[in-house]
Amino acid sequence: MNKPYRYFLMVAHTGSIKGAADKLNISQPSLTAAIKKLEADVGVPIFIRKSKGVELTEYGRLFREYVQEQQEKHLSLMHRFTDMQQRQLGKLKIGTGEAWWEQFVCHSVKEYKLIEPACSLHLEFGNNLSLMHHLVQGDIDLFVGHEVTGLHERCKVTFHPLFQDKEAIFVRKDHPLLTKKKLGMGDQLKSQEQYPLLRVTPEHSRHNSVLSDHVNSQEDSMESQLVGRDVYDVDSLFASIDMLKMTDAVMPYSQKMCAWMKEREIETLLVNEERLGNVGIYTKQGIDDQKIQRFVQILQKSI
Repeated sequence: MNKPYRYFLMVAHTGSIKGAADKLNISQPSLTAAIKKLEADVGVPIFIRKSKGVELTEYGRLFREYVQEQQEKHLSLMHRFTDMQQRQLGKLKIGTGEAWWEQFVCHSVKEYKLIEPACSLHLEFGNNLSLMHHLVQGDIDLFVGHEVTGLHERCKVTFHPLFQDKEAIFVRKDHPLLTKKKLGMGDQLKSQEQYPLLRVTPEHSRHNSVLSDHVNSQEDSMESQLVGRDVYDVDSLFASIDMLKMTDAVMPYSQKMCAWMKEREIETLLVNEERLGNVGIYTKQGIDDQKIQRFVQILQKSI
């Protein structure tokens, strides 16, 4: 960030030329001259001089917003430069859902580190749409998740299938619905509707840009069906388990986690055979990177 802007922000923060000069480790006359030159450059007064310091003018407050935006952009650019350098040196950026981390991604990372002990790693946890957004933007190199149907045509990605997964419904032990496990699937699903729904790492509307308009309208329709029902949206698997234990909520999640949940005193109410999805690895199209290909191969072997 350029020096005049840095000086300006310090004076605005401290409300004192002398105090800002001390923090910046420069002389007070030098800082005063720099501020006067900045005011001359922008063409309006940005500070009001008072007996006990300075205050921002209306111009100054507007200018501070602009400078803070420039500071954020500068820091973001520096971060991206650093990230590019680290990637050139072998850094791998991996996205995953918490379930897949617990099931096999953690083990794959461990194996990858044995092969590439000097590599840097970045791990991004999130739901499918957020990870897809990060992949398309180039923030991560690959991610593990369910296959996304109805992707927007701008999403130039490749899906490498690993296995199929069914949706299970989890509840706390002693949940009232556990007494109805002998009911048919349809009756069990109907019985759940009177209990709160707990959604682990739910999708956020800010990431819907990766979906086609048609799929977005379907999502809106599904949300409208939940009107009047208590819904707990939790962005953490472990916090979701805590929420299950303190409420009568029902939680849809991967069937692969049944044994893992059992160890944490969470019961499997049912497995919905009709809710079937593909789990795999997403990478960007046309990316020929050996470290990405190597990690994909490790993931495929780990299944």
